[in-house]
Amino acid sequence: MTCGACDGVTGDGQHLCTRCTEQLETDLQDVESTVEAIWASAARQDVGNGSVGTSGHSSPSEPTNSRAYDTGRTLNVILTGWARAIGHTQPHAVKAANVLISHIREVREQDWAPVLKQELRDALNDCRRATDRNARRVFAGICPTVMEGAACETPVYAPEGKLEAKCPTCYVVWDVTEWRERAVDAAIRAWATASEMSRILSDPVTNQALKQGTIRQWVNRGKLVALGTNGDGRPVYQIRKVRNLWHRSIAAQEERRMRIAA
Repeated sequence: MTCGACDGVTGDGQHLCTRCTEQLETDLQDVESTVEAIWASAARQDVGNGSVGTSGHSSPSEPTNSRAYDTGRTLNVILTGWARAIGHTQPHAVKAANVLISHIREVREQDWAPVLKQELRDALNDCRRATDRNARRVFAGICPTVMEGAACETPVYAPEGKLEAKCPTCYVVWDVTEWRERAVDAAIRAWATASEMSRILSDPVTNQALKQGTIRQWVNRGKLVALGTNGDGRPVYQIRKVRNLWHRSIAAQEERRMRIAA
């Protein structure tokens, strides 16, 4: 069978390969520390108020980090929902994560396992960004670090204005400018795998990320057809075709937002 998360080869009846299963386990293990940080940030009170001129009036401060609260709730919904899918009702994110870890063999056999992996990774990244209210972080790219013959592929965010970005998975620090130049050079090729396409086309300048899952959705809907396979047996797609699909998708989303706003 083919892994639903990375297009790699996996065993019969398994929808996640060994590497993706290990990544999912690592993220599930990180849930407890993330939850502690996110709720501490959500409940954090601003200490003191700055005075304005000599009037003695105080400038209002936000009593809670509402973004942290929202991302924490999203993380909880994701984990409790997937734990329920294997018959366990756990009302708390950490407990649900522990259930999923203890049933990881059963989880990797579910056709929704790749969706869980991606949703959890996205939710954890959102939580990590929300714990720092003072430092806005922007999308830098998809980590190209190769570990044990496979790309890390973690979405990486850097503090705004900084030239370096540190991957939260493999901890490699990248020069964002050099990273982008390498991606543009790679785009000269006529074709790429879904993971390579994500690294090539995701743009840290506009903060727009093309996810591998989006590419696979286009394939499933018949909008995109593989040109063939690379040396590792992974499907490859025409870069120009994927880029055009993505640009049309972004334009359609913007048009919908404008209609709703009107």
